[in-house]
Amino acid sequence: MSKAQTLVFHSFKGGTGKTTLVANISAILASRGFKVCLFDFDLYAPSMVSYFKKTPDRYVHELLAGTAEVSDVFVDMTNEIDVSGELFVGFSSPRKSDIQSIEGRQNSSWQLNALRRFIAVKEQLLKKDGFDYILIDTSPGIRYWSISALALADMLLVLMKTNDMDILGTKKMIEEIYDTITRSGSEKKLILNKVPGASPFVAWSGESALIDMQKDVEDTIGVPGLASIPCYCDVQFNRHEYLSSIKLPDHPFAKRINNVVDLLLAS
Repeated sequence: MSKAQTLVFHSFKGGTGKTTLVANISAILASRGFKVCLFDFDLYAPSMVSYFKKTPDRYVHELLAGTAEVSDVFVDMTNEIDVSGELFVGFSSPRKSDIQSIEGRQNSSWQLNALRRFIAVKEQLLKKDGFDYILIDTSPGIRYWSISALALADMLLVLMKTNDMDILGTKKMIEEIYDTITRSGSEKKLILNKVPGASPFVAWSGESALIDMQKDVEDTIGVPGLASIPCYCDVQFNRHEYLSSIKLPDHPFAKRINNVVDLLLAS
């Protein structure tokens, strides 16, 4: 992977564990010595504030509106998670008034100006401020800011579960939306998450079954897979899960996240 990368994480529907994965991947990248920023672009149902348990002074909504600079929005998480690199997070506002404000600004002129502002922010972060990676967590489905974020991606990572609804919905979304929105030269990769088989209630059928499942989904959707992550219910369904890849480095989930980062760096 080239040094400056914008990684956009998207999914056809909610419940894929996307936000948990994005947060953990960001933290592992920072633990490898990289300078990383993470933006919560789920402007309609933000969850990063709850995940990191932060109440920032300024939000991504204000950055898009031009009433705040990126330095105002960023929260430095580096010391809190004790990594050798740097991690900054830009949070979306959970306030009802801010969510309604974004919903109400549907005129194309405002949206275009806001997108231009964020493109300028992206260029500043990568070219002037020395960030190695920008990660963007988006709203599931087809929402304006999710679609806009796709156009910024150097690599688009599509999170999904392995049921028919997710597989067929993701295939349709890729065919009808992604190919017209993503910019020339950007890559698309699938990440299969919460794959059944690693639960204590289900007999683990082995790594070969995981590989076979990924190959089947790749063939169905027509997009290469980056990784498959079994369902580690004690982590992924834990209401208090917080950067388990850092806090529980010996857990199989942490090892899977590190493997995802290895694959990203090798891409």
